[in-house]
Amino acid sequence: MEKLSRHQLREKAVQSLYQLVIDREQFQSETAVEFALEAGNDPDQGFLGTIDPYLITLVRGVRDNQHALDDLIKQYLSQAWTLDRIASIDLTILRLAFFEVLFIDEEQVPAKVAVDEAIELAKTFSDDRSRKFISGVLAKLLAKQN
Repeated sequence: MEKLSRHQLREKAVQSLYQLVIDREQFQSETAVEFALEAGNDPDQGFLGTIDPYLITLVRGVRDNQHALDDLIKQYLSQAWTLDRIASIDLTILRLAFFEVLFIDEEQVPAKVAVDEAIELAKTFSDDRSRKFISGVLAKLLAKQN
């Protein structure tokens, strides 16, 4: 398996985390990561590659800190919004972005890069309205970080 770019790792992290949200009873984080990495591969071959440590950091980090991340995200929502109103995939993208901005060293991943990547993920996995919503929430996060 070829080495994935950081953007591709984030895509796989979103896919893995979303799988954990949808079917949390069945999957462990490593299994969800393997399924995301296998997407598009021959299922009869099984998982053949190695998992990038940063992908595991993202998936475990978001999973292990989900309640704290959700509490933080709530602080940046307008009064009309609650976590229950946010689509699962959009909340997954927000959790990943908040994790990278708040839990990963700024030298490893600058906050602006994490936010830009989250907006790109929203373009891939969500619609334009959701992308704008995610962008607005993350703009508030960045403003507070500076």
